[in-house]
Amino acid sequence: MFRKILVAVSTRSTDAVLMSAIETARKYEAQIVALHVVDPSPCYMGAADYNFGLAVEAMEAHGREVVTHLRNVLDVYGQTAEVRMLTLPLAGVTVGRAIATVAEETGADLVMLGERSSSRWRWLKEDVTAEVMRCSSSPIRIASGQPAVAPGHQVGPHWKGVSTARG
Repeated sequence: MFRKILVAVSTRSTDAVLMSAIETARKYEAQIVALHVVDPSPCYMGAADYNFGLAVEAMEAHGREVVTHLRNVLDVYGQTAEVRMLTLPLAGVTVGRAIATVAEETGADLVMLGERSSSRWRWLKEDVTAEVMRCSSSPIRIASGQPAVAPGHQVGPHWKGVSTARG
């Protein structure tokens, strides 16, 4: 049913969404493209004497750590995948639009995302799922749960609601 799965991971959803993608890829014998998007725009809203370049460097360094973690988990499970990190420009592209663009570029026929975080500041942040739905024709699955990373542990991701957010 699915040949290529784009799994977009944030720093909060890495293991849950990645484990769900691995399970789905094995079920359908699909390829995985793992993507982590670095969005420097929130740190641009700082004070005037703020070293923006240094902040972006730190965010990109953390993004590289996320990508290394993705590769390590994929290796542990013996899952070959393309792993990417994308740093957004300061304006003009949202995280959701960037994910949708990579889905189109790679020919992904499924996009997997993690749950939206719940905090009182949530209204300030982009609704990534809604933006991906607006910008992509691929079906979207939302993975939730806190799975274990080691192969010997029980994996506990669950699908939320219906199998896809679109069709």
